[in-house]
Amino acid sequence: MSDNSKTPILESVPLGSLNVVLLLTAGIGAVTSNPLESIFAILQLKFILQKLWKRNIPPVAVLLFLLPWLEISTSVLEADIRGVSLDEMLHGTGRAAYWLSAFGLFCVQVGFQFVHQHTRPLDMDRLRTVAQHYSLNRLIALYFVVGPFTSLVARFIGRGSLYQLITYLNEISVVLLFAICLRQIALKQFNAVFIGFLTVVTILSFYSLFSTWKIVAFALFISFGTAVTLSRKLVMRIIFMSLVFGNFIFLWQGIKGEYRAFITGSENRGSLRSQAVVVGREQALNKFLELATSFYSEEQDNSVDFIVGDELLYSTLRRAGYLEFFAMVLKKVPEEIPYENGKLLKESLSFALIPRFLNPNKGVKDDGAKVEKYTDFMVSEMSSFSLGHYVEYFIDFKAIGMMVILFLYGLAGGTIYQFVLSRTLYTQAILFALPVAYVCLDKWGSFQADTVYLYGQTFFGTICHAILFIPLYRVVNRLAQQPHG
Repeated sequence: MSDNSKTPILESVPLGSLNVVLLLTAGIGAVTSNPLESIFAILQLKFILQKLWKRNIPPVAVLLFLLPWLEISTSVLEADIRGVSLDEMLHGTGRAAYWLSAFGLFCVQVGFQFVHQHTRPLDMDRLRTVAQHYSLNRLIALYFVVGPFTSLVARFIGRGSLYQLITYLNEISVVLLFAICLRQIALKQFNAVFIGFLTVVTILSFYSLFSTWKIVAFALFISFGTAVTLSRKLVMRIIFMSLVFGNFIFLWQGIKGEYRAFITGSENRGSLRSQAVVVGREQALNKFLELATSFYSEEQDNSVDFIVGDELLYSTLRRAGYLEFFAMVLKKVPEEIPYENGKLLKESLSFALIPRFLNPNKGVKDDGAKVEKYTDFMVSEMSSFSLGHYVEYFIDFKAIGMMVILFLYGLAGGTIYQFVLSRTLYTQAILFALPVAYVCLDKWGSFQADTVYLYGQTFFGTICHAILFIPLYRVVNRLAQQPHG
């Protein structure tokens, strides 16, 4: 490239033999009970990989689109395995819900790529040069300092309107986790310290109501997914990681009911009474190990209510897929409830973007109320179901308006990505640039997130990580580097 002021044209990673796998999968899909949907899902996956997986670039953008693709397409896989049509499985409107969602994701990608193609990339060669200046031990130490630091800040600011700041401060640990993985993969240092660190982080992540271990999987995906070509070694890595974390998905889905009941003190009460963890870390992790051991044992404890067999498979697919509420909404809107003409989006933006100290009367976020109104599905107090922002756009603006909003949504995501990577600190401390971009956009890259959560987390997360936390990241960057001399 002769003109350094221009953004280079990036080549996509050649899919090679993966094209054959995709073709065979599409061929199998053609003889399922949902042939058009199955084929289109594979074609859309190929489109995402071909357009966003660039040579020698950590695939942050790929991850941001793979997750909503899974949330949309998993229902097609479930219906195919069951041997029924999407309409039969999802309230008579499953096919319409799929096509609206899949085309919506396409609109998001087009909008994102419109900006993304003009963003100067951060390739692995530059990362490799910079990574040598950072100390693995220092990065790991900083990772484990974030928790106590945020706890100290929490005690200082109390439970007031600024308490949400703690959420964004905690995300610095995610940035450090991604930076550690990028450093090690860039330098090809797969040593015992690195492997031990990932093992400890994964184990500690199970001290939670939710499957936060997925963050480790995402960090490894972005790091190991950096490729110039689709080599046999990379394919083996993908298969190995898929098997390991796929196994975690089934384990978590099988035991989470019992585990959540234990750590919230809800055992023998019939349902989850709280989302507060009331037991210590050691006690919780011992219980997790006990449940995991029992889950994998040949003679499972009949006193423990595990999900097993076909029920586990279908439960996992249904939890990963998120078309059911959309299908239920299509039965009610507009036949029973008219389109809202922007009312939902206006209310959501007002709630999400105006801080409580400026609007102390804005009430409490209630996703369940929307779900119950537009689907007739009753949500318990302890459940965290939401319609999903794609569905809310449909309720507001009909099908065409939904596509326009999603295109603009893609433009916004691409702009945030470009903005983060253009910040002066991140053009210098590039080991942190892509991790920060991911943290700012991980909620954005979702199909099932509701608008209040999504816009609030993305907007204020970007303000924090790309503006307010810059001095903090300067300190982190300085402390993480190798001592001179």
